[in-house]
Amino acid sequence: MLVLQLHLWRSMSGPPELAELPEFSLYGGGRVIVGNGWDGSLHQARELTLSPDRYRQIYRLAHAAGLGRSRHLPDRGETTDGTLLVAELRSAGHLHTTTVVSLGRGFEIGARRRIAEFRRTVQQLAVPADPSAGYQPDRVAVLATGGWFVGGVSRVPEQRWADGDLRAGVRTDLGECTTRSGAAVPAIEAIGRGTPLGTQWRSGEKQSGSVVVLIRPLLPDEDDCADLNRRQPG
Repeated sequence: MLVLQLHLWRSMSGPPELAELPEFSLYGGGRVIVGNGWDGSLHQARELTLSPDRYRQIYRLAHAAGLGRSRHLPDRGETTDGTLLVAELRSAGHLHTTTVVSLGRGFEIGARRRIAEFRRTVQQLAVPADPSAGYQPDRVAVLATGGWFVGGVSRVPEQRWADGDLRAGVRTDLGECTTRSGAAVPAIEAIGRGTPLGTQWRSGEKQSGSVVVLIRPLLPDEDDCADLNRRQPG
């Protein structure tokens, strides 16, 4: 069960940024999954397990930061292109959501400062003893989207997707989505690592237009493509 999650959304983000995992997800028993950037077209994550003392410490600090109740903290200025921090904390059987606009753009005070300090503390405490300890998901999402370009990728030849029709998936805010599980996961992850971010693909019998593929691991509390919409801001 998800206990605590921090996700920083940046304005004017493209599909890769929107598809990234949250920066910190804590589950019961102390399991932590941390987003770790892109390796080609595959989004990566690290995993670690907190000791019982460290788990309780982070939970106490989250309450001390005021995350035990839902609220929205707007920017004190008039920023139109800032960030949005979404913090979720499960307490007394309820998942409380706190949103903070443009956190850290200037000198923070009050509730905003407590949340900023908590986020920095979590980032320091949630460092795996083995930095190479990658998260091994049970299921990954294959997201097919169009309309964007990554500089330099035009030199990469267009690829032919052989594993089904990319446009036949579930429509989500991130594009057409299908999932792979079990023994199929390593092969799909290898495709992601082996193709630069922004590579154009064609699939299906009609071959109408090309798409960009993003491969994103699903978190333990994400069962299918529909769960990805739940994490989108707004």
